[in-house]
Amino acid sequence: MNIKQLRYVVAILATGSFSAAAEREGVSVQAVSKAMSELEGRTGAPLFNRASSGVTPTPLGRAFGARAKRVLAEYDALVSFARSSAREAGVSRALRLGLCVPRFPGIERICTMISVVAGRALGCEVDVVLTTCSACIDELREGRFDALVTVGSLKERGVVTGSLGTMSPYVVMAGSNPLAKKSELTLEDINACPVALAPEFDHFNESVCRAYAAHGMTSELVEIPTLESYGDLMEHRNGLSLIVGGEFIGPFDGCVMRPIAQKDRLAIPICLSSLEGASFSYLELSRALSKMKILS
Repeated sequence: MNIKQLRYVVAILATGSFSAAAEREGVSVQAVSKAMSELEGRTGAPLFNRASSGVTPTPLGRAFGARAKRVLAEYDALVSFARSSAREAGVSRALRLGLCVPRFPGIERICTMISVVAGRALGCEVDVVLTTCSACIDELREGRFDALVTVGSLKERGVVTGSLGTMSPYVVMAGSNPLAKKSELTLEDINACPVALAPEFDHFNESVCRAYAAHGMTSELVEIPTLESYGDLMEHRNGLSLIVGGEFIGPFDGCVMRPIAQKDRLAIPICLSSLEGASFSYLELSRALSKMKILS
């Protein structure tokens, strides 16, 4: 029996399926299924009844899960104690997180917020550094970062990803854009304008742009490799830029931000990715970010 198996049991009970539990824990469905088979081999009886509609706990599974939840709470408290003790003794090092987002105005504030909240949650100093999506995987493998924070999940060999929560999308446009007169924008509004596509970010994972393209956005997608091309798109073509975190970043020079209407609003996942075998749990950070209202 091991801690991961206990975490998977609790996650399955909370989500009702192996696949949802796997997503929550940042591992594959096969990993959860294998761990449960091994655990049931140890207990000598099934913990869950499997069906096409999901899984339900057996009486043993329900009782086992209740005990596992208490054990995990004690384990997490012990880990926090050990980290705090190491920090007080001066032997711990800073955890390094790479933040994969464009350098928007006010992005430094988000870096500071994540650093402070993550430090409190994990019991150690946390450095948050901006990086580009084209370089961050190599930086992760080379040890420059312990983990990466990205918009959308990563699908890379040897990298595990878990969702920290979600953020609401915003639309950035020039103040002269006719849509700037509206308090919020619909998908129909967006479809009437070209939308900026950042090569460094939007080809890397499931970005806001890609999420809306899959959701029915038919706008022309215009690659903007430079600030000059971005300015031209916004000022001369009434272009739009889709972002998350608009409530935390500062105003764009000559531009305005508007939320997307509720009926067309997608919950954009913000994910933490690390190499397989990383020694910390993203769930601690997820809970802390939710409490601070940084993520939903």
